[in-house]
Parts: sequence; structure tokens; C-alpha cells
Amino acid sequence: MRRYPSANQLLDEAAAQAGLADFGPGDFRDGLAVLLDSLERDGDLDPGTDAAVIGDFRRRLVNRLKVEAWYGEHPEVADVPVLGPVDINGLPRTGTTALADMLSLDPRFRCLRGWEQAEPCPPPTPDDEANDPRRLEFIAVQERRSPESRAKHLVEVDATMEDTELLGMAFHGQQMVLPVAGYRDWWREADLTSTYQYHRRVVKLLGSRRPPQLWLFKAPHHKFHLEALAAAYPDIRFVMTHRDPAKVVPSYSSLVSSITPPAAGERDLHRLGREISDHLRSGLLHAIDARKSLGEDRFLDVHHRELVADPKGTVRRIYAWLGFELTPAVERTILDWQQANRMGAAGTHRYTAEQFGLSTAQIRADYDFYIRHFDVAVEG
Repeated sequence: MRRYPSANQLLDEAAAQAGLADFGPGDFRDGLAVLLDSLERDGDLDPGTDAAVIGDFRRRLVNRLKVEAWYGEHPEVADVPVLGPVDINGLPRTGTTALADMLSLDPRFRCLRGWEQAEPCPPPTPDDEANDPRRLEFIAVQERRSPESRAKHLVEVDATMEDTELLGMAFHGQQMVLPVAGYRDWWREADLTSTYQYHRRVVKLLGSRRPPQLWLFKAPHHKFHLEALAAAYPDIRFVMTHRDPAKVVPSYSSLVSSITPPAAGERDLHRLGREISDHLRSGLLHAIDARKSLGEDRFLDVHHRELVADPKGTVRRIYAWLGFELTPAVERTILDWQQANRMGAAGTHRYTAEQFGLSTAQIRADYDFYIRHFDVAVEG
């Protein structure tokens, strides 16, 4: 007997809940089926988490239905322009969040906020978004985070965030916070062309009543499918961040272990560490290959050591590469934020490689191709 519902069962439940039937384009059904099968086969979750996990899947299906209903009532959304975007990607824990938070302070960028992703309809408007119930709920959730959680990962309510929900609505997201190793094996090699076309469809909706049209994206997982992303956004340009993988892999393993729902028993952290190391390594191999076909001129490489040691120079270099004016007021705002949120300002994230069955020497050996290719500095 299956513990989790089938894809068809969830589709029927979402349709009944929303009173709608059109889920929109794309191959999301394939991803949903693989995800549910992997959860059934690979999952180790405490049964008490089942309602919340499946509830998220159902919510995303309901969101799909509402998106199509909105398009039906507002066909002009199809003609909404999407400029750019500028996309920040790379390994996680390399400064992607800090850099995204900094650039999000520039009002010329339209940010992909977490609170609007979780429920895209109705799209926000400038007049009422400050008190939008979705935004207020997001703030309340962040205020309940523990000091340890804040030290591990910074969250700004109106900064651009990872497109976890948009890819989740397409059921072609990374799903790193669930124990679904088999799904991730499938996802790494999946064709996300239609996924990112759907991504653009939701982005148009979100931007339809809330300018500007120049988008700023940020997601380390984009490195796995850069060509599919570029197919959906032909004018996209990429800022790729880099750091010593011996720092990155255990830090990310620690973060993932802390945000994955509780297990039924004791979770094997050594297995988790090995999976994460192999997963991220695969993403870099995908990215290096994709850069060859997309053209290196579309990528700017930013090293974590540069961002920490010289934030002003790094930001100026990014703006010069983009061909954007960096006004004194925006620069001051960015640098003030950076100073207030520099490394360690919210506390220290403590972890070791050994907790996750890893070692500094082995990680660097496994990632030697990456260190050499991008001239990544090894940290002491």
C-alpha cells in the first residue's frame, strides 16, 4: 500500500479545491510522478510531516490552476515585456544571496520575491504590496526563525530569491529539502526547456501590474540547466560566483540537514554529505559545458574572496560589465547594507566536513577540475 498519493489523485484534489480544470502547459505531470515515486521509495520522513509535504505539492497545483484562470481573464498578460534578466548563479554558499540582496536594492531591478512566488495570483501592485497579506505572512515567518537559522542563511523580504516555487509549480525543481535522491538523479539530466518557458509565463504574470520590467534572478541551481534557462530568456546575462568547494560543500550540507523535515529515525548525515558533494559537482560540470555553447561573453565570474574583501570594487565591476550606471545613492545604499550584513554579523554558522563523512582533501580532489578552471582560491 502506497504511503503517498498518486499524481492523478493530487491533480483531482487540486482541481476540486480550486474549482478549476486547466493546469496549463508543460510536462509537469512527469515531474510530479517522478517526485512522488521517489518520495515513496527514497523518503525517510517522519509520518507527521506527510500532510505538510503533500500540502505543498497540492498548493503548487492550485497555483497552476489560478495562473491559467488569470491568463484567461487577462489575456493581455501574454504581451507583458520581460527585460534582461540578470541571473546570479554558481555553487551555493559562495555569496549568491549576499550579492542578490545587494543588487536588489537598486530600484531599476524587478525582484522575484519569495512571498509572491508562493502564491502568484493575484499579481502584486505597487500601491498595496507593502501590506499584502502574503508579504506580511512571509515577514511573520522570518521573525520566528531561530538565531541559529539566521546565522546560516540571510533572508530579505523584498530581495530576489531562488525560484524554488516557480520551478516547484512545474515539478522540475531541485527539491533539495526533501529526501528524494532518485528524483534528483532524474532532474539533473532532465530537459527543462518547457519548465523555463512556464517560468517565464509566471514571471510575466507577476510583472503585469508591478514594474519595472528588468528582472533580477538568483538561484545556484540554475547552473544545472543554463541552456534551457537561456532559451526562455534569450537576453539573459549571468553572474557566476565561486568559492573554495571545501568550504562550500560542508556548509551546504549543514544548511540542507537543518531545513529538511524530520526523519522517522536518525538521518544518515554521511550519506547526505556524499550525495550533496556529488550533486554539486555534477552541476558544475553541466555549467562548464553550457558556458561553451552559450558563450563566455555572457558570463561574469565573481569570487567570494573579492566580494568580501572589496565589495565596492566588486559591485562597480558588475555594473561596468552590465553597462549600467551605478548612481552614488544606489552605491551608498548597497555598501551600507553590505557593512551591516557582512560575514558573521548575524552569528557564526558552525559545521565540519567530518560531520558529513567528508574531508577537505577529498573535496578539493573531487573538485580539482573546478578549482583549476576558474582559478578558485583555496581558503585556510
